[in-house]
Amino acid sequence: MPTRVAETPLDCSTDLFFKLFKEKAFRLTDVCGAIVQKIELVDGTSSWVDVVGTRKRIYFTPSPARNHLYLENIMYEVQAVDNSNNKIVYKVLQGAMLHLYKNVVVTFEVTAASTAKWTIQYEKLDPSNKDPDVYTGLLGTVNNNVNTYIRYGGEV
Repeated sequence: MPTRVAETPLDCSTDLFFKLFKEKAFRLTDVCGAIVQKIELVDGTSSWVDVVGTRKRIYFTPSPARNHLYLENIMYEVQAVDNSNNKIVYKVLQGAMLHLYKNVVVTFEVTAASTAKWTIQYEKLDPSNKDPDVYTGLLGTVNNNVNTYIRYGGEV
């Protein structure tokens, strides 16, 4: 499957960075409100801590600058959590993005080299569909916002 990667350097605590995504994703609406409008637990998920089977829906904030109809919301499920390598694997289950791609898997990793890395694996439903670069761009911006938030003492 083809991949797209968003990787950004971190100058904040890598442990806190990973913790925010693994345990406190609800904070993204405060940290990245220009991108994340709402995030919620779905399908019987009762804890924000990512474990295999956890399901969440993320709603993106509408923006004329991101004139992409498929950026409305995405429901995803945690497929794997590797705490020793600060890595989480998510599978996209629902959302308009699946009108363009199938088998979308997103891997989040905070590396030993102090970078935050998102890898999107996808298959196009139609070869003429664009690559999901809009998502890698958004994830890079999210990384930068979270990095700044933690670096300046934001609560995790």
